[in-house]
Parts: sequence; C-alpha cells; structure tokens
Amino acid sequence: MHRHLCNLTRVLTSPWLSPDRDAACALSVAENGTVAIVKGLLVVGIVCVLLYVVVRALLSTRRQTPHRALNAGHWRTTHYDVEGHTKVVVHKVTPAGTHVLDEHVIAEIPVSDPDYDELFMTAMATARQRQAIFETEE
Repeated sequence: MHRHLCNLTRVLTSPWLSPDRDAACALSVAENGTVAIVKGLLVVGIVCVLLYVVVRALLSTRRQTPHRALNAGHWRTTHYDVEGHTKVVVHKVTPAGTHVLDEHVIAEIPVSDPDYDELFMTAMATARQRQAIFETEE
C-alpha cells in the first residue's frame, strides 16, 4: 500500500520538488524486501515442520504393525552344530516349516565340554519353556 502511494506521489509531483519523498519511498522498498524475506523463511519453516510431522506419523504406523509374515507361523525348539559348538535355539517358522522367520539362541555349548549332556538337557528344557512363553504371547 505504501509503495503504491509512493508511486502515485511521484506521478503527481515533479522529481525536483520532492527529494524527501523519494528517499522515504526507497526506504520503504528496502523494508518491504526484508519483510518479504522474513515471510519466505516463515513459509519454508512451516512447510518443513509439516513435512517432519507427516514423516514421523508414517514411520510410527510402520513400527506399530509387524509384518504379516512374522505373525504367521509357529515356534519350535531345535539344535544344530556350528564349528564345534551346539546351538540350542527356538525358531519361529512358516506354517509349512520351510523357512525360519525368527531365531532366539538359548545356549551355545562346546561339544568337547565334559558336562555336555547335562548342559544340553538343561538348555533344551529352557528352550521348551521359552517356546511355551512365545506361543502364549501370540
């Protein structure tokens, strides 16, 4: 509005009669530029905040719902040998039992351990208990 009035006064008065008005108009143009920059930064800031909120909302919904493949399947207790150690584990497998979806290691027992049998039986009992707990959680 002020800029429009400055342009109107330039047209109505001669340039050699009003040097103060031209200086005032130049000052207001500089102030308008500053205001425009501040408004632009404010708009960019608001857009960034909105984008952040949308991304957080999308990521939080992904974390809350586990993948369908992890829900399907059942738990089983098993063991296998790896480099001289027996791993006692609880696996979550697909309904057909063909793919392992999740694995929890219960114990890793050296095959050469003199108490191997006792450690193995204890680990398998613990694995069965853990399997029962996992099945009740689902």
